[in-house]
Amino acid sequence: MTALLIAITLLLTTGGQLLQKISADRASQADNRHGMITNLLRQPQSWVAAGLLGLGMLSWLAVLSRMEVSQAYPFLGLGYVLVLLVSRYRLGEHISLQRWAGVALIVGGIAVLSA
Repeated sequence: MTALLIAITLLLTTGGQLLQKISADRASQADNRHGMITNLLRQPQSWVAAGLLGLGMLSWLAVLSRMEVSQAYPFLGLGYVLVLLVSRYRLGEHISLQRWAGVALIVGGIAVLSA
């Protein structure tokens, strides 16, 4: 059950982060005089992102109620990996070799810490 909660937390927060990026891109391209903040508030993706991040926080609290923070926290590093993968394959962002090496280090570190 705890592993499922960790997975749910990662999916919610990853989705929230990606929707924040999409919202910020759309808000910065809007051509009006209200400014970036107003444009962000008008983007539905901003509100969905906030909701996903809020739900992610609640599921994270459920994780923390079941295990020690020093044991649970390294799994949040997988969020970086998921965001990078989705950014690459869904948003078409270029990922340098250095970033891929960083992902390998994160995954390796999580493997060591979770053993």
